[in-house]
Amino acid sequence: MRLFGGVFMGIIFLTVGVILLLNSFFNFNINVFKLTVGIVVVLFGVFILFNGFGFQDSRNIIFREGTIRVSEVQDEYNIVFASGTVDLSKVKIEDEVKKIEVNTIFAEGKVILNPDVPTLIKASSAFGELELPDRSSVIFSSQKYRIGDISTNQGYLEIEASAVFGKLKFITTN
Repeated sequence: MRLFGGVFMGIIFLTVGVILLLNSFFNFNINVFKLTVGIVVVLFGVFILFNGFGFQDSRNIIFREGTIRVSEVQDEYNIVFASGTVDLSKVKIEDEVKKIEVNTIFAEGKVILNPDVPTLIKASSAFGELELPDRSSVIFSSQKYRIGDISTNQGYLEIEASAVFGKLKFITTN
């Protein structure tokens, strides 16, 4: 179970809300503020438990689990308090350098790459781990990794990847 999953956070908010409500009722000293805060926390917990909350678009996954399938490269992709995949396996590189930034912050992420596309990965981590396609890890440091032949007269994909309090794993498709 993910630490910031909807069920876990929902149970936390429900528990805190019920405790606040019980405290308000059994002390017979009913404080309207405590009662209101307790009800709001319980309702927020129920909302998270049944509906979840979070956000995902074509560049970001925040507080949820998801996949971003990339066909047209954008400049930055973020996975924050989440678990997600950035699928770059369908990216077409012509005679230009396409630069991408992939960030995981308090999250677990995967980046799927096409081994036929020349790629330069500039990996750095702070209190996190980056696992490169050859299964080597970058922890509290930075490292460059190349897939294919990279030269200035042909296009390639340049990825600046960072993991902060999380894990980012690079995988190549077959």
